[in-house]
Amino acid sequence: MEDPEASDGVLVQQAFNGDQEAFEALVSRYQQSLFGLIYRYVGEYHESEDVLQQVWLQLYLSLSTLRVNGQIKPWLFTVARNRSLDFLRHERLLSQHLPIICDVVARNEEHEATFLDAIPDASLSPEELVEQKDLQREVCCALQSLPHKYRSICVLYYSEQLSFSEIGRILDIPATTVKTRFHRAKPFLRVFFTEH
Repeated sequence: MEDPEASDGVLVQQAFNGDQEAFEALVSRYQQSLFGLIYRYVGEYHESEDVLQQVWLQLYLSLSTLRVNGQIKPWLFTVARNRSLDFLRHERLLSQHLPIICDVVARNEEHEATFLDAIPDASLSPEELVEQKDLQREVCCALQSLPHKYRSICVLYYSEQLSFSEIGRILDIPATTVKTRFHRAKPFLRVFFTEH
């Protein structure tokens, strides 16, 4: 089982030294958030699982060269983003069929839970659960309405709770650019919510 006290750097080193449990701890620690990120790009459950396996393979193959001073999360998210974009390019879907997040939420009911599915609170009434689901769909549609250069930043900031510098490393842009684009996205979101 994952040791919540072990840092990413320690787990990477242990995995490099052949400790299978350390590698599994890294997988356990980041599987859900990585799958959510990949699913937002790819939009298909099984294809997202395949892309996630490519991320784990790249991690395994990179153990000998990987230098982790803090968290491995920015590196993993960069790899996940790049593998997702590679998949979309390969399928010629990047420009034609970028997944519409609002449709993804509706399809999620048929699949396992993802980042948007809230854990049902037994104390909520059925009406409150419906309102909560409606709010999630509204947020998804609002994020989808953003221009592409703002969308990735807002998704990583709000759903993954990454800092501007972490997002900058993942998207390979300066943190100041991330911050600027984040603040420029706010009026788009404001307009969306006032019109809906």
